[in-house]
Amino acid sequence: MANKSTWAARNPGWPVMQPRQPLSTVEKEHRSTHAASRQISAAQQKDRDALLNEAIQTLADEFEAKVQVLATTHNVTQEKVKKLLGGHKYYRNPRGTQLANAIIHDKAHEVNEEKLSLEQIRDLARVDPKYQDMTQEEKDELLRALTEYRALKNTSIRATNSAAARDAQSTLEHIFKILDSLALRTGIYVCLFATRGHVYDSSQPFWYGTDNIMDFWEDVMDLEPDEIIRKLEQWACMHRKSKQTSCMEGMQRMCAPNTISCVVAKKKIRINFVNFEVAIKARYGIDLLGWPEGVPFQSPHTITNAEHLRTLRDALKAGTCRWAYTVPQKSVPM
Repeated sequence: MANKSTWAARNPGWPVMQPRQPLSTVEKEHRSTHAASRQISAAQQKDRDALLNEAIQTLADEFEAKVQVLATTHNVTQEKVKKLLGGHKYYRNPRGTQLANAIIHDKAHEVNEEKLSLEQIRDLARVDPKYQDMTQEEKDELLRALTEYRALKNTSIRATNSAAARDAQSTLEHIFKILDSLALRTGIYVCLFATRGHVYDSSQPFWYGTDNIMDFWEDVMDLEPDEIIRKLEQWACMHRKSKQTSCMEGMQRMCAPNTISCVVAKKKIRINFVNFEVAIKARYGIDLLGWPEGVPFQSPHTITNAEHLRTLRDALKAGTCRWAYTVPQKSVPM
């Protein structure tokens, strides 16, 4: 009987996020030493920041006083003086992939066997000559590697049930904080129910609601939230109707809308992969361009290789695989 004790075991062929190995005694002592050093550095930095903030506040007060004098002397508003002085600042969004992070990521892969800290990896990268005077192609390659790593990390599955449970709890708590803030800012009402999808999973069922939204279930539906989450857990575990029971099925569903049908002259047609050249390409004058190399040309529902499905999904998402007319649209016969 196949092993189905974990989410990773139930989805073979999918990339697995390996759990961290416990630290050895020497590594724990090394980490404690670094922690003590960081505490001392943090205290020193705090004192320096306080002095800097005090100096900046003094400078700001002097600046305001001089702006007021200039405005009064020349009979203009203080806002105009500040604008002429270049008081408006424009900042770039810092959320994009940064070269500094890409360099650290590359160096971490190089020395990952030594289990170095982030600060140690950063120091090694700073003095490494290969990161000095890089060409634009080398920089782009590092950025691409980091982008691919982040994408893979977001779609990798947890190797153990305990790791999956911690991930679920941490992510849900983060979502709850975001929704609480959203409700405070906009007055929106939100309720959320989440449960494990298999009897072997150790994630605990959650329910959440903003303000008094949960009163809706009791007053209108005559159901208590605890009863709803209990029934949801039973439905997901006993009847196995979770929509995420198979990553393969999920990717098949993601690829299907863009491949198994197409709209031609306002008419939706279903794609015949077996007789594609005659039934589709010749008849309607359309072609599915950019089909990934190495992936069998067939309906996503019949593809059973996870890597092939992942490649096709990425191509459809990036737009490299797309429908296109092979003849002018007006001459397409229907």
